Amino acid sequence: MELWNRWTYQISDGEVTKNEMALKRGYFRLEPKFSEDIKGRFNLDFFSDDDNKVADGAGLKIKYVYLDFSNFIPIKDSKLTVGLMQTYFGTIYEWSYPTIEGDLSDIYKFVSSTDFGLGFSGKIPNGFGSYNLGVYNGEGYKKVGENINSDMNYVANLRITPINEVTFGVSYMFRSENDVDADNREEYNLMVGIGKFAFGNFTLLAEYLQKIESAPNVDNVDDVTTNVISILPVYKINDKIELLARYDIHDPNTNNDNDIENTIIAGLNYHITRDANHAPKLFVQTNYKLTQSESDNKNDVQEILIQLRWIFSETINKN
Repeated sequence: MELWNRWTYQISDGEVTKNEMALKRGYFRLEPKFSEDIKGRFNLDFFSDDDNKVADGAGLKIKYVYLDFSNFIPIKDSKLTVGLMQTYFGTIYEWSYPTIEGDLSDIYKFVSSTDFGLGFSGKIPNGFGSYNLGVYNGEGYKKVGENINSDMNYVANLRITPINEVTFGVSYMFRSENDVDADNREEYNLMVGIGKFAFGNFTLLAEYLQKIESAPNVDNVDDVTTNVISILPVYKINDKIELLARYDIHDPNTNNDNDIENTIIAGLNYHITRDANHAPKLFVQTNYKLTQSESDNKNDVQEILIQLRWIFSETINKN
C-alpha cells in the first residue's frame, strides 16, 4: 500500500485559485508468485478527487494486471509480460516521483503509463543495459475499451550503461488514432532520448522528447511537432534530506510562436523512515512550482505543494 496526502496552494494572476488538501493517489498492490519463473502484479489506483472529474469525490482505477514469464524462451535474463502492463517509453515506466510533478510523458500527454499489451524484455550481458519491445492497444488504463484502433501501438526501448555512473537511453513509439476510417487517420511518431549521471551524492537526469503528428490521408494539413526538454538535478545531503530542482521547456507546436511553457520546480525530500532494504517508507516532499507561458493569454501560475507519502507491505508465505 502507498498513500499520498497532499496540500496544494495555487496562485494565478495574483489570485488564490486553489487551496486544497486531498488524498491525491493511493496504490493497493498484490504480487502473486506462482513459481520461480511466473510472477504477477495487480494494482488498484484510487484517489479522493481527480481535478473535480468525479462527482462523488472519490475514484478507482485498475492500474496493473499482468503476468511475467521469465525464461519463456532460451534467452538469458529475459521475460514475457502479458496484460495491463508498463509502457516502456522514456522514464515513465520507472518514474519514482522524486518531484511531486509526474513524468514528462505523462503530464505532456505523450503516452499512458500503462496499457493492455504484450511485451518482451531482457538484459544486455555483463550489465551493459537492457531492452524492451512492446505491442499495446493504445487505450491506456483510464478509459478501458474506448480508444482501441485497428492498428496496435508499437514500442521499442533501449538502455545502455557503459559504466555504473552513466546511463543512456532511447525509446520509439508508433501509434495511430481514428484508423478505422482511413480518411481521418492520424499517425504519431514519438521519440525520447535520456541521459542519467550519478556521481557520489549528486545525480542528474536529462531528457528530450519529440512527438510528430501527421494526417497522411488528408491534404494541406501540416505535421505538428511537439518538443519537451527537461533537466532534473538531485543532491543528497545525508540519508534523510535531498535537495532537487527541475526545469522543463514545453513547445506544443513548433509551427506556432509564443506558445512555449517553462516550468521551474525547487524541492526538498525528507525521509523519516526506511525499510530493511533502505527503500523509502515514510517521507515528506515539498515543492515550489512556477509555470510561465510566452502566450499573452496565459497567466503565470505559482504552486506550493507539500506531500506526505507512506508505504507499507507484508509478505504472506505458504506453510
